[in-house]
Amino acid sequence: MTDPSGPAGPPDEPSAYPGGRGAMVGLFWIDAEGCRLGAPPGAEEQEIRLTDEGLEPVGAAGAVLNWSRVRRVAVADAPVRSAFRRGVSTAVDVVSAMAGFGGPEAPPLMTVVVTHADGESEHRVPSAAAPAYTAREVALSHALLDRFAAGETGPSRLTEWWRSTGGAATPRPTERVSLLERWCAG
Repeated sequence: MTDPSGPAGPPDEPSAYPGGRGAMVGLFWIDAEGCRLGAPPGAEEQEIRLTDEGLEPVGAAGAVLNWSRVRRVAVADAPVRSAFRRGVSTAVDVVSAMAGFGGPEAPPLMTVVVTHADGESEHRVPSAAAPAYTAREVALSHALLDRFAAGETGPSRLTEWWRSTGGAATPRPTERVSLLERWCAG
């Protein structure tokens, strides 16, 4: 049974983030603190916070980049698997943990490439998907990042959704895709 106080998603697709409340929708982690790319970081990891003003690399050298200076944001190596492969991998992780062989591995790191007025910067952030995102989620997430950079919408829209749900856990894959499609459409 899923602990309602934690961020774990549906049983067939748990979140990689082990603590606190929040929801993964595409490449975004949304919680009371706002919106970020990937999962909230561990002690040694960095994060990319997203606000309506811009994006902020936290835990690494770099300053807040206003969206007006950002040309493109891409997550070059987000883990992507088909629904079947995600299901098999999750089942293996659950069975391994139940048999005493340990649980799933730490979430993979993703490379966030930010193209801005001064050039390009790269940041490594943990994935929030365990074990992977769908290809559609990644494509829609990139489209939404493009809308942020173009000033057409802002990350507060995602945070407002999370707050309106009362701090929901990660929705099922079809719900996540629907949310991303709605946010991309306007």
